[in-house]
Amino acid sequence: MPSFFQDLRHGFRSLRRSPGFTLATVLALAFGIGANTLLFSVVSALLLRPLPLPQSEQLVSVWGLDPREPEDNNALSRLDSEDLRQKVKAFAAFAIYDTGGFTLTGPHQEPERVEGAAVSEDFFRVAAVQPMLGRALEGHEFQLNGPRAVVLSHGLWTRRFGADRGVLGRTMELDGNTYEVVGVMPEGFDFPREDSQEPIGLWAPLAARDFVRSNWESRGTHLLSGVARLAPGFTAQQAHQEAQGVMQALSQTYPDTNSQSNVSVRGLQERLSQKTRRPALLLLGAVALLLLIACVNVAQLLLARAMTRQQEFAVRTALGAGKGALARQLLAEGSLLALAGGALGLLLGLWGTDMLSAMLPESVRQVQAVRVDGRALVYTAALVLAVSLMCGLAPLGTALKANLGGLLQSTRGTSANKSALRWRAILVSTQVALALVLLVGAGLLVRSAQRLAEVDPGYRPDGVSLMGVSLPAARYSRDTTATFYERLLEQVRAQPGVEAASLVTPGIVTGGAIGLSLELPEKPSPAGEKLVTGYRAMSDGVFGTLGIPLKQGRDFTRQDTANAPLVVVVNESFARRFFPNEDVIGKRVIIGYRAPLEREIVGVVGDVRARALDEAAEPELYAPLGQTPWAMTSVVVRSKLPLESVTALVKGEMRQLDSQLTMPRTTTLAQGLERSVADRSFQRVLLLAFAVSAVALASLGIYGLMAYSVAQRRRELGIRLALGALPSDVVRLVMKQALRMCALGLGVGLALALGLSRLLEGLLYDVSATDPLTFLAVPLLLLTVVSLASWLPARRASKVPPGVAMSAD
Repeated sequence: MPSFFQDLRHGFRSLRRSPGFTLATVLALAFGIGANTLLFSVVSALLLRPLPLPQSEQLVSVWGLDPREPEDNNALSRLDSEDLRQKVKAFAAFAIYDTGGFTLTGPHQEPERVEGAAVSEDFFRVAAVQPMLGRALEGHEFQLNGPRAVVLSHGLWTRRFGADRGVLGRTMELDGNTYEVVGVMPEGFDFPREDSQEPIGLWAPLAARDFVRSNWESRGTHLLSGVARLAPGFTAQQAHQEAQGVMQALSQTYPDTNSQSNVSVRGLQERLSQKTRRPALLLLGAVALLLLIACVNVAQLLLARAMTRQQEFAVRTALGAGKGALARQLLAEGSLLALAGGALGLLLGLWGTDMLSAMLPESVRQVQAVRVDGRALVYTAALVLAVSLMCGLAPLGTALKANLGGLLQSTRGTSANKSALRWRAILVSTQVALALVLLVGAGLLVRSAQRLAEVDPGYRPDGVSLMGVSLPAARYSRDTTATFYERLLEQVRAQPGVEAASLVTPGIVTGGAIGLSLELPEKPSPAGEKLVTGYRAMSDGVFGTLGIPLKQGRDFTRQDTANAPLVVVVNESFARRFFPNEDVIGKRVIIGYRAPLEREIVGVVGDVRARALDEAAEPELYAPLGQTPWAMTSVVVRSKLPLESVTALVKGEMRQLDSQLTMPRTTTLAQGLERSVADRSFQRVLLLAFAVSAVALASLGIYGLMAYSVAQRRRELGIRLALGALPSDVVRLVMKQALRMCALGLGVGLALALGLSRLLEGLLYDVSATDPLTFLAVPLLLLTVVSLASWLPARRASKVPPGVAMSAD
């Protein structure tokens, strides 16, 4: 051990005498290790770090599967959920819930929209977390007409009630109903926060949701999310099989509503990260390739330095130093380089965490906070250890071949030089191959993004703002809801700067539709087959406000009220699916689960890609809001005014009609469109950054090798020039050597890229994983880079006078 510390001191002095080499090596390693630390932190947050709940590995997500649904909406009905809770033995506790906003009002405070969760009886058993103050909700409070009680989050308790411990027993008004505060949860408890940007502020019984109350006894209305805690000794797969058995039995007992329904059970963390798991692992693989390229670059620097130190190694050998002593010395120097690069890389990782977190799409941020945790530190330490060995072993062959004869003759042209050059050529080819793999991946994603940018979303997002409105059922009946919306639209449309304004149920261009059963009187379905269509309600003029083209028939009018004939407008996908090659105007449809109503189709509009640009539009129909009033809608305003001004305008008009209302959320269609492609944009930008870095590192490596090779052949090149060779011949000779190495790297890289690009198939849109343009452009780009990197030292060598070159030692 003392001798190793002595080697460390000697290595430190040696590295200090070569500041340029040391700085270049440490920076290359720091960049590679820092990028790996950052990406591993993301993967750790998504896949490895437990959710902040006790025994979170026992938590599973439970959601319904129904082939009739226009989309996967992970929803369950309350009655089906109750059967699952009672009959699946693998569940120690099972709960259903709905997250969304509550309007909190008070006698001396402004109305406030608070994110909350309406939960079923076993929810707090599933979470396994008890209130820090008071108690959790109890059994009788979960009954349909049970007492109204609420549990507060630590944040809401602190902000709204000043952390008053006497809050228990006090009342608060939510959505027009009075609730008693019975408990306060510990700080940091924020479950089940999934899709909401805001933290959960309160927990109320499931019956607090008006739409749940109105569908209390309906098996066909799927509105709720499920979560369970596994019983000891059971796995998620066992629970999945049990739950499917229960649903199959229900499909026989209730064929009208459950004939095609099923259920899926999966680990909660896996479910939350399902959209980001594969991209995160692919990016981690990409950054690992980047570290390999950095290591190859460092290996080239180490080999070059070893060549210049051959006389030093020869002297040490002559003085009695054995192979073990030389190896130990090189490992000591490699350890110092790796430790310095690792320390700087860790600092870069810590510094970059906040920046990366701000860039992450919401789908990643909502799962776990990204930070450099213990796992990331262990991962970084493992990288440093591996790099230490690489830094020590890379120059070892050259060092062991040094001998005393090297003191008496030029080392140029020796077998050691030839061996080192051969190894450096292999390393350059490796760099080119790895850079090509990264560039191909980035190129495919860029091509995919270009195709996605060309997709028509079906609406015009510029200048359109959306503001949520929620009317409490306790104070608004069907008639008063329709009256409120009519007056609100009149007042908003009359404001200066407003070009058009309409109302629509949430999500028409930013989310999925509600699924309703569908019957076609003119086309009876075969026995047992159930049709489902997407459904939305809206006011007159909404298609013009959103820029959705009217293809046939008419739009809704103010005359389409509850007393007028029931009508609908359908999209083109609906017309193609259910009435191919027919005129759909005048056709009749029957929609609804509990009380199906027959309606006439009066118009056809263009398709809208509501969920994401890369997902095709589903069949949908639209009903006039005057015939089907909804308590929760969005005001859609087309205006050249900024979002803040439009929000203030609509909020002012709304508060004039009802001072107890608040606005849940505001956004623009452009922001919604940007969020729909945020995941892909993040992946593309990050992979492109890695690819550009890889090309830069490979270019530096090739330039360094060619500069060193030219320096080694300076005398030979001088002789060629003296014998009549033209400068262009010298340039061509040097570049031929570089292009030979490049060709080998391109061949290997293309083979690797063809195999690995298949992993990107699920991330691409309208682009093949073997896209010919990408696989042609990337090698040409790398060939150009290599040519430039080799041309510069070759050109410099061709301008050296032959006499000077021949006299070089």
